Amino acid sequence: MTDNDASCLANTEVHYLRSDHVGAEFKIFVGHCPGLGDDPPKVLYVLDANGFFGGAVDTVRLMQLSAHLPPLLVVGIGYRMAGIEETVDIRTRDLTPTHDDAYAEIFPTRSLMGGAPQFLSFIRDELQPWVSANYRVDAEGSMLFGHSLGGLFATYVLLTRPDTFGRFGIGSPSLWWHRRVSFDLEAAYADEHDDLPAKVFFSIGEHEDHAGRQLESIRLSDEERAITARWIIDMVTDMERMVAQLQSRNYPRLEIASAVYADEFHITVPLLNLNRSLRYLFDAPR
Repeated sequence: MTDNDASCLANTEVHYLRSDHVGAEFKIFVGHCPGLGDDPPKVLYVLDANGFFGGAVDTVRLMQLSAHLPPLLVVGIGYRMAGIEETVDIRTRDLTPTHDDAYAEIFPTRSLMGGAPQFLSFIRDELQPWVSANYRVDAEGSMLFGHSLGGLFATYVLLTRPDTFGRFGIGSPSLWWHRRVSFDLEAAYADEHDDLPAKVFFSIGEHEDHAGRQLESIRLSDEERAITARWIIDMVTDMERMVAQLQSRNYPRLEIASAVYADEFHITVPLLNLNRSLRYLFDAPR
């Protein structure tokens, strides 16, 4: 099903795809960003599209004014709900690789989790073929961008099926998930492989540690602040640890860089993460 009038952005489309792997429907946002070139566009896949698709399209188009980016087709993966605030529960189902009992205890409405393998199968077996069948694209070197749990999922793809994408923009990844299970995935990958052919950019805001999260929550309700206070995580340290471990493997074809942005919080940094990821992954001036 297609709804071309559902987006206020010029030259964009909205489609609804049913996934047999997930057993659910996804809202697929498509933004045409031809830029200044005539080559078939590469594909930028954006997770949490209900919140990030519009910003991603505008970011790409602005950077293309000075030819900082090649032609791109922005494909956002989202849900039929309207805004990102309505997708908080359902995204946990798709973006997490395992079931985290501790997380479920804190957030009981988000009990659906651990669906990353099925979601990845949807992307590989259903979404990517659909994109190639319906649009003239250069599928080589496509990029995945995810923030928060989306960054967790992007890390999961990198460490399990890195051939799914050539480029990974991993923003503020929730590597604390399920007793930092991503580090077990990294070790398992290293045990079985001597190369990781991917170009990867990790980034995060400096205030995505425990103290910063307390400051970020200062205007929330007493109950929400209490949850933040007892849920002790340091996403900055986790990200830096993951980057260091990947660099220590000396994979011949792994290109990796990272950044921590001053004065940024988890909720303020997503589009900055995307901007800098695009610049690094597509060799734009920086």
